[in-house]
Amino acid sequence: MKKALIIVFLVALTLPVLAAGKMAEIPVKELYTAPSEDSNLVLSIPIEVKMLDMSADGNWYKVKIAYNIGPFNYTYVGWTKIPVGDIIVERERKAAEKLAATENKAEDNAPTEK
Repeated sequence: MKKALIIVFLVALTLPVLAAGKMAEIPVKELYTAPSEDSNLVLSIPIEVKMLDMSADGNWYKVKIAYNIGPFNYTYVGWTKIPVGDIIVERERKAAEKLAATENKAEDNAPTEK
């Protein structure tokens, strides 16, 4: 059960990564093999998982996880750190460096006027 909770928790945190701003109770109920609803369904999650909020830097996520075992209902709400914001910033920095290097190479290869 702990492994399933960890998997569900990680899925809940990584799916809405590209959304900007505050989260508004985004439900996570299905796990797919690719980032498309046309891909194969891996798991229909039997636990309620909602993204409640995201920090301004995109690295902290507030989630709610709830599930039932027999007559008992368990609900957990808390914050966790997954450095997605830092990863996105690093990707953008590398893309900008690559673009600058390509532009510099094109300028170096341009014919010069005499």
